[in-house]
Amino acid sequence: MARLNGGRANLESVKNVMLKQRNIELLKDYALIAPALLILVALVIYPILSGIYLSFFDYNLLRETQPYVGIDNYIVLLSDPRFLKILWNTVLFAVLANAFSTLLGLASALLLNSSGRFVGLLRALGYLPWITPAVVFVVIWSWMFSGSFSPINAVLMQWGIIKSPISFLGDEKMIFLGLSLPVWSMLVVRIWASYAFKMTMFLAALQNIPQDRIDAARVDGANSWHVFRYVTMPGIMPVLLVVVSLSMIWNLSHFEVNYLLTAGGPKDLTNVITVYLYQLAFVQWKFGHAAAAGIYTLLLASVAAIVYLRLTRSEER
Repeated sequence: MARLNGGRANLESVKNVMLKQRNIELLKDYALIAPALLILVALVIYPILSGIYLSFFDYNLLRETQPYVGIDNYIVLLSDPRFLKILWNTVLFAVLANAFSTLLGLASALLLNSSGRFVGLLRALGYLPWITPAVVFVVIWSWMFSGSFSPINAVLMQWGIIKSPISFLGDEKMIFLGLSLPVWSMLVVRIWASYAFKMTMFLAALQNIPQDRIDAARVDGANSWHVFRYVTMPGIMPVLLVVVSLSMIWNLSHFEVNYLLTAGGPKDLTNVITVYLYQLAFVQWKFGHAAAAGIYTLLLASVAAIVYLRLTRSEER
């Protein structure tokens, strides 16, 4: 009986030691992730919560008191035709820029997925738009789209295609496929700025496809289209879903190109929610309305994030 009790005591002591070691390991793990959590709280969670709180007030720095208005800021925005137009612009730019940049990135990756003398150089040049600061390439595109000094206008006039310079960023009357010229000009810049990242991701996915699958398909008589459809696309589909979904989230919250190139003009044709909330906050001093507009942007991005999570889960299954 004494031996049994002693064995139980030893077992309990072993369990206590193991429990202490486990607790120590958990404390170490929490200590390692604590800095990242603090940064997340300070830079992401706290601003979001502050924005939600601010959106319920008619906040103005010129007043001493900030009256509580509930959801009036949200209602005012949704009843404003200008905001609805800007909301539509945000979705339109996000969808079109994402779609065209994905096609361009995939086409570029397919062309560069080979071995050659200058392939490495072409890959590096193709990646330049992604690493170039927005301020730098916006200045270049502003020059290219300018009415007086545009090299595009110079070439078109020299070839006799046009008789007078085109205002790429100001002529709201010129419409092609239902969209005005400033919208198309903005799309060109946003597509150019974002396709390089997708090209790099697709190129990495293409290089991970086993060559023997492609060789086996060609031995079985598959042409280039069949290889692309039945071998290449399934091989890069997980990367494609991630890239498209993340790009949609980024495009919905895009700011710098639209603001630096046109500041939302002309007549709000290129205005998006992020630019509009900046104008509300720092031009009109309507911080409550700006916070509500920011929450609408967060909701749009959340919808894209939910779609992304569902697509990735279905792909894993």
